[in-house]
Amino acid sequence: MNKKFYERFWEGDSDRLGDFDLKWPILSPLIPRGSGISVLDFGCGKGEIIGEMRKLNPGAKYFGADVSEAAIDFASGKYAGVDFVKIEDGGQLPFADNSFDFIFTSEVIEHVYDTENAFREMARVLKPGGELLLTCPYHGFIKNLNLVLFGFDRHFDPTGPHVRFFSKKTLGRCLLAAGLQPIRWGHYGRFYPVPHSIFVVAKKNET
Repeated sequence: MNKKFYERFWEGDSDRLGDFDLKWPILSPLIPRGSGISVLDFGCGKGEIIGEMRKLNPGAKYFGADVSEAAIDFASGKYAGVDFVKIEDGGQLPFADNSFDFIFTSEVIEHVYDTENAFREMARVLKPGGELLLTCPYHGFIKNLNLVLFGFDRHFDPTGPHVRFFSKKTLGRCLLAAGLQPIRWGHYGRFYPVPHSIFVVAKKNET
């Protein structure tokens, strides 16, 4: 991720995500309940989703990680009791192995240059048997064909923030390579086979 780009991206006083109303009704039932669990939002931005997860499970311990110092500063001032850390694309997460019961990362991985490192690091800090909930824009055959025919320049805007494009197959391959087994797939926005995004719940191997 380009640091200067994402400092500009998170400028302003609002933490409202543009796709929140689209995705949260679908994703919120997948957030684990139960006190004492540890939850990481990887690519937390200004922390809106952490705030929503705390409403669902106030007994969990929450952590947020993002590349933007501006976003982390904003989130730290708004969400007391949450540990926020600044990270670098391609760097090691500042957490010990097997630290988290659950990792949430939504519309983040498509912005990451070193995706191999990102998947590996998320798997490293996830506890054996822990779960990852990940979403990203969907790029399947039918949608890709429509994009090529009708929306290539707009969708693949060279000034835009997306640098990676995943199909279900390629996303699954990345997860499996990191030791994360997909156990549930779904989508939101529009309809299949041209949804806005896909989500996957993946479990870290027990051994």
